[in-house]
Amino acid sequence: MTDTVNKPTRTLMTGPWADGGRRMAELRLGLEVTTAELAEQAGLPSAAWVADVEAGRRPVPSSFYKTLAHQFGFTPAAFAAECLKHYDADAFEALFGAEIVELKVAA
Repeated sequence: MTDTVNKPTRTLMTGPWADGGRRMAELRLGLEVTTAELAEQAGLPSAAWVADVEAGRRPVPSSFYKTLAHQFGFTPAAFAAECLKHYDADAFEALFGAEIVELKVAA
């Protein structure tokens, strides 16, 4: 059985939003919290929901951008740009060009 609670695994990250899932897992692991802890702290639906996002089976809905930006210590605009970069590359490029937008730490 694969441990999706404490670490991301490459075998699970094959969904259509896999790049975004990997990034979400990196951010969560940087906080050293489990999927259950992140779900509880950020008011997300469940640990299974977080695991689905990390596995690339679902994107982060924009309704959670502000709370996750706060949780990860970023500005909402920077977190939204990061999500767009991974979930809709064409829209990201149309808005920001081909350059990579760096996440900005909230003040």
